[in-house]
Amino acid sequence: MMKHTVWVAMVAFWPAVAQSSTDEAWAELRDRTVAECTRLAQDAAPDAELSVTPNEFGTETHALALVVATLPDLSSELSVCLLDKQTGAAQLSVPFQDLPDTLQP
Repeated sequence: MMKHTVWVAMVAFWPAVAQSSTDEAWAELRDRTVAECTRLAQDAAPDAELSVTPNEFGTETHALALVVATLPDLSSELSVCLLDKQTGAAQLSVPFQDLPDTLQP
């Protein structure tokens, strides 16, 4: 009887435990994505004001972030940052050229 009660309790509370763990894992991935992408962007444009917008869900294998670097002359550049979810390695694209006006940062 005791084993049955423990099993029922575990099954009843499992979704809450799994959900909070998942929320924590997504938050950790989002924070890691922002930190790594910010580091790469600062290395590429040390004098720029940066805006990093994460999309950590990204793909099955990578978290993504849009990086806007506003340079001292007030021009802005848009890049994409990829973070490998398994290895943690991050990469920053070169800035996009000739974006349509609706996509200008």
